[in-house]
Amino acid sequence: MPQMKPMMWMTMMLMSIVMIMSMIITNYFTTMETKVSMYNKKPKLIKWKW
Repeated sequence: MPQMKPMMWMTMMLMSIVMIMSMIITNYFTTMETKVSMYNKKPKLIKWKW
């Protein structure tokens, strides 16, 4: 395996962190949405229509 440049490594690390963060955020928001829709007893069709 060739030696990676520090910049490249940093960029890859940042990318992975950002991806994980976005996944966590989306997961959190979807669970919140589900809770809200359950609380409001609204059908799932109007989930994205505000």
